[in-house]
Amino acid sequence: MVEISIIVPVYEVEKYLNRCVESILEQSYKDFELILVDDGSTDKSPMICDNWAKKDNRVIVIHKENGGASSSRNCGLKIAKGKWITFIDSDDWINRDMLCILHRYAIQYDVPMVIGGIKIGKEYTKQCIYSFDNIDIKVLSRKDLLNRFFRINGESDTHSVCGMIVKRELLDGYHFIEGRMNEDVETCYYLSRKCDSALYVNVPLYNYFKNNKGVTNSCFNKKKLDLIYIWDIVREQVNRYTPEYRYACDMNYKRASFTLLTQMNVNGYDHSDPYMKKVKKRLKRAVISSFFDLLKWKMPLNRKVLLLLDCIIP
Repeated sequence: MVEISIIVPVYEVEKYLNRCVESILEQSYKDFELILVDDGSTDKSPMICDNWAKKDNRVIVIHKENGGASSSRNCGLKIAKGKWITFIDSDDWINRDMLCILHRYAIQYDVPMVIGGIKIGKEYTKQCIYSFDNIDIKVLSRKDLLNRFFRINGESDTHSVCGMIVKRELLDGYHFIEGRMNEDVETCYYLSRKCDSALYVNVPLYNYFKNNKGVTNSCFNKKKLDLIYIWDIVREQVNRYTPEYRYACDMNYKRASFTLLTQMNVNGYDHSDPYMKKVKKRLKRAVISSFFDLLKWKMPLNRKVLLLLDCIIP
């Protein structure tokens, strides 16, 4: 049995896939399997996956019909043999010592999850090795994890499952929500409430590639509203499992509407679409009605300025 299973959903990323896989296979920690899940790509991604499998016997390739990132992660989990699981997006890359550092602290502190730092990477570089003497770590209780998830103290949590290592038992029976965007929000809540303790390693081990032409920065469309759908699911789970966080969850739900309205104002939308016009009005009403609650909620100053602008912009 391998120690770590790395699951990478792959879809239409021929331009970035090699650097992602290279950064994984060159890890200083070697006891892992890499599961590349080709999600029905129509570019050269399937061929690139197969070529890596021929070069390195740690690489396992699954070809499937298109179903989205969550579908790919669920598919990878079904065959994963590792005691630990980590997820990496196929246009991102990781520091050479990420697995070594996260796994070492997971074993040393006997915790089911270790979260590493994430930074925005603009250009791929083979990064230097970190010294364990210079790493700042923080032990997190279940309460700390939930506070961090709900941004109780103004945290800028990315709500991403990437850049962390999770004990396999935590994900036994778990199913990523398929067919929706922002599904990581629900997964991060699930992991936060399931862990009695965890570690945060304050070192940027994971490089998130911000694609200015990608989905996140594209013109606002109906799929972006999945964020509200996901927070509805989280709200139901909070009522059942962590009712003490109802208010915090409601604030994050309100913040989701604020986030979507900001995206419409910044990235634009189809003004000729009557449905999009209705969405804009609905979101603006929701944000205005929540204005003072959000203003008092702990958020960075620049977010509060955006909040004010969202209420002013017609």
